[in-house]
Amino acid sequence: MTKQKNASRNNNLILRAMQSEDSDALARIYLDTRVTNFPWVKSPKLSDFDLAILGEKITVAVFDHEVVGFSSLSEWDSFLHLLFIKEGWQRQGIGAVLLKKAREMVKEPLELKVVTANISAQRFYEREGFKVVAHSILSNPMNVTYRDDRNS
Repeated sequence: MTKQKNASRNNNLILRAMQSEDSDALARIYLDTRVTNFPWVKSPKLSDFDLAILGEKITVAVFDHEVVGFSSLSEWDSFLHLLFIKEGWQRQGIGAVLLKKAREMVKEPLELKVVTANISAQRFYEREGFKVVAHSILSNPMNVTYRDDRNS
């Protein structure tokens, strides 16, 4: 997609709080992404989504009435728990827009974890100004903790 089309898409992208009618679409994005990219998760199911977001603020990305992604934020500790983009909608700036919104919602620098094997996610967060602050080699799967290192 050209930069112009990408910019046009982002101008039409709406971010809003999760509504009850979003639950099925978000659970599907969550499940599909886990099945495709998280091979260590045994027997993932749609109902996993409801447990994963308990107590968190969910921001939904909508383009032309289609749910195309979401983020799940634990505001009390400024921790971005989930940021998932629907299959076919990656690399179009949606993740960056969701990340910007999450940054606006917290008082302390945003932190998040990325599985070590997820190189594309690590590159994304590094491009967005995040720095590695910890490595967890004893976790299964191994992961790294990132902190927002922007001066804002």
